[in-house]
Amino acid sequence: MNRMLLLIILLVNFYAAAQVGTAPAPLKPGNRWTYNEYLAGDYAHPYLLQFEITDSIEVINGTPFYLTRGGGYYGITSNKFFSRYDETISDSLYTYFEVNPQKGDTWEQHWKNGIILYNALVDTFTAKVFSKYTLIYVVDRSDSSKIISSREYWTKEYGMLDGLYEQEEDILKGCVIDGVLYGDTTITGIEEVRVLPDKFVLYQNYPNPFNPSTLISWQMAKGDKVKLVVYDILGREIKTLANKYYNTGKYSISFNAGDLPSGIYFYRIITNDFIQTKKMILVR
Repeated sequence: MNRMLLLIILLVNFYAAAQVGTAPAPLKPGNRWTYNEYLAGDYAHPYLLQFEITDSIEVINGTPFYLTRGGGYYGITSNKFFSRYDETISDSLYTYFEVNPQKGDTWEQHWKNGIILYNALVDTFTAKVFSKYTLIYVVDRSDSSKIISSREYWTKEYGMLDGLYEQEEDILKGCVIDGVLYGDTTITGIEEVRVLPDKFVLYQNYPNPFNPSTLISWQMAKGDKVKLVVYDILGREIKTLANKYYNTGKYSISFNAGDLPSGIYFYRIITNDFIQTKKMILVR
């Protein structure tokens, strides 16, 4: 399996897990962060994850959000949580850290699919960060479906230092806070910069021809409901692979042809703004 295919698969797992992951704080135009992102424990080949808060503001449901390069809208709720606008959550707010954190604090997120994400600030300790002793907050997250389990290390000064997720770890390489540079924000030696997509693309399945399984991938520039259906050459529906809301990001779904005969098949993706069909070949 090549590294690009592995990257796609792992990013799918990351995004599918209720969109839990690295997020920025403190929120101020000009602040930016650079993380080394290690997929599936591959510490020899880091990717790059970057955020930068712009001065573009959009008010959504009464809360002002900053548009962030690196993906999404981020703001502070009235009850003093850093949050990301996320339509997969019942109140459309993923609250990922507190403005005034206290050990023992807990909060919940209710996803539209019925899953509840439990967040807890479980510990604090002091350590050197960028040559300065800093109070570090430990945040654990787990959900009622047992799919999500993560631990993050936060500071009020620099935001998140380290995020340990199911299939990746994000480690802060450097940041610019209030115009001051901490650490290293260069990208020299990094294989690839991961940013959220700016257009909708349906990719050719891989492998193709296939037997009996293949991977169908797509990317989304904005959140939308996605229906992904497989048809035979006569236009008969074989299987619905997806029929739900997805956020901005890259996704993949495996299609197993099972007992289907060799031949030409089609897969079609449908959203409110995009429809596309591609051909794939099953060879026994």
